[in-house]
Amino acid sequence: MRLLSRLLLLIAILIVALVGTFWWLTDDDSAVPRTIIPLSDLRKYRQWLEDYHPARLVSGQTYRIEVSEADIQKLAILLASTQPRLAHSQFRAEVTPERLALDVWWPTGIWDRYLPLQLQWQPQQPFYLAQLSIAGVRLPAYLLERVNLRLAAVPSVSDAERLWRQLQPKVELTDGQMALEVVWDDPLLAGWMQRFAPFWSDPQQVEQLREEVLWLGDWLGQREDFRIPLRDAMQAMLARPDFDWDADAPAMLGALSYAALRSSSGLTPGEDLPELPFKRLTLQGRYDLARHFVLAMWLGTQMSPQSVLELAVYKEWSDALTRPTGFSAEDMVANVAGLEMLLWLQSLSDQERKEIGLLTDDSLMPPEAFWQPWMREGEVMTESQLRELVASTRAWLANSPLYQR
Repeated sequence: MRLLSRLLLLIAILIVALVGTFWWLTDDDSAVPRTIIPLSDLRKYRQWLEDYHPARLVSGQTYRIEVSEADIQKLAILLASTQPRLAHSQFRAEVTPERLALDVWWPTGIWDRYLPLQLQWQPQQPFYLAQLSIAGVRLPAYLLERVNLRLAAVPSVSDAERLWRQLQPKVELTDGQMALEVVWDDPLLAGWMQRFAPFWSDPQQVEQLREEVLWLGDWLGQREDFRIPLRDAMQAMLARPDFDWDADAPAMLGALSYAALRSSSGLTPGEDLPELPFKRLTLQGRYDLARHFVLAMWLGTQMSPQSVLELAVYKEWSDALTRPTGFSAEDMVANVAGLEMLLWLQSLSDQERKEIGLLTDDSLMPPEAFWQPWMREGEVMTESQLRELVASTRAWLANSPLYQR
């Protein structure tokens, strides 16, 4: 009995020690700095996509882009948000002539605690960590070497390193800023860009998108009404006898998002793609919902649907933290509904897609009565509340007659 008591006491001490160590190593949610990405910055990054889109880069020409510390940390957040395990990490960048350092607060998922890390690189070895600190404790050289070996074995990291070597960019670090300069050589890089920039980066993709845009333009031109339900356009494109989902879905959804947004991943209307008749695609009678719905579907063909969802959650969560009136429950519902529609269509056979029958707005996404209770003007929406909205939307769609066929 005494031995058992001692054993239980020892276990209790170990548990307390582990919890105490975890608490000491991590930071509370309230202590973690938040970097919010305003809409103006997103417009700037979109402009970068347009300026440096592979469709407009000239072979043999030198291109240069300068990136500030603030841009580095914001772009790091956007990239991390595409990975579920890294979503909602926070970053701080520091650039000096000798090194680039990133302070990272990684969400542990336990008690809303974040683990602080610091990573350092040198411009000569951008894919080799020069230093790694965990909660302020610097990792010894032999452990750092193991971390670098593990990172090098990650397919995405090794692919990016090979692309970097292919590009051979010149890197300049100054106080607070990093500059990249590269000579574009399209024949050598076309294959790489198809893998790393799937957004219509090669001429064949652009031509396929162009054909879908032309078809959609003819179809829109035959409609007399100005406001056209997204469901009608989607059903007409799916029902075509020669439509092959596996080969044509990204281009079809790209054409729909182009019609809804009047642009497509940096491709300029009238220059890279044909102008479309001035029509408005609607969902639940609204243009903005149609844009969120179809853009989520298209992005889901370019990256994993889970990654698209994390990006959408981060964007709305950012709005909720900074602008209580900026959070849009209906936009989030439309994002989720578009991704669920994509997953459902992917599960069907090609013939089933052509025979899905009449679509209705209320079968594509919940009606206003569903999202209205979530419109909490004047209140700050937390991340957990946002994820509850996502789960509720999925549950509603699971019971929709459309998905129970």
